[in-house]
Amino acid sequence: MRIVYFCLGYTPDLLVQLETSILRCASLMPEGSTIHLYCEDSKPYENWPVQIEKRTLNQFEQWKGAHDFFWRIKINLILEMVQNYPTDKILYLDADTLAVDLAKVDKQLERINLMHLNEGTLSELTTKTERRMCQQITGRQAHGIEFQDGMEMFNAGVVGLMPGQTESMTLALSLCDTWLDWEVTPRLIEQLALSVALNTSRDLGTCSELIGHYWSTKDWWVPFLKQWLDKHHGRTIEEKITAIKELDTAAYPFWAKRSNTARRLRKLFGRK
Repeated sequence: MRIVYFCLGYTPDLLVQLETSILRCASLMPEGSTIHLYCEDSKPYENWPVQIEKRTLNQFEQWKGAHDFFWRIKINLILEMVQNYPTDKILYLDADTLAVDLAKVDKQLERINLMHLNEGTLSELTTKTERRMCQQITGRQAHGIEFQDGMEMFNAGVVGLMPGQTESMTLALSLCDTWLDWEVTPRLIEQLALSVALNTSRDLGTCSELIGHYWSTKDWWVPFLKQWLDKHHGRTIEEKITAIKELDTAAYPFWAKRSNTARRLRKLFGRK
């Protein structure tokens, strides 16, 4: 299995998330697995247990495409991994993830593609962005697919692929570009493109019980993980990998419904 991250620019909080996520994967991944990190500057990741996939800023700009869409980079680098390693399983992870059981993820990827969790059909989703996207694409067609409001949106913090998924990832990129051309509200386009492409080619599974994605509770997790890193500062990478197996992944919920006030306060104090 090849585990993939990317980091284009960084903050101290992002480095905390990325390092602990990578260490956790290194401690739990099946034998023979490799962790790949796409970046434009490898200096912050020296001595991390990763294979650096260094790309120029110009390459990342090209991957954003004609509409300068940042999250198009994610689809492109996953596509590159699939093309470079056609016989291997690929597991893309956002930085704000913590693995719980990668052996089970690896086993699932023998028979089904995975995303983090099923957030519901487009018609059931409740945010203004999601409702607007549903209105903008429902009833239209492209790439042999008629877009219906019953299509399901999966969270893209995790994207797990069986070997040989070039066709599905190429479709995801095409959907992303088509919707950008149609001026669909862009915020979740890459997530919906991956959802539709992977769910069209075959059934799509979820793995939220096997990999935590704490995007809604970062303000709880980041201080906790920073404290863990501070405690283990000065230890070797091998010692950190061994120690993080004992990390309390139940210390805080991975997901919690947060009020708009809480979101504004997190933004005010520099939290995402």
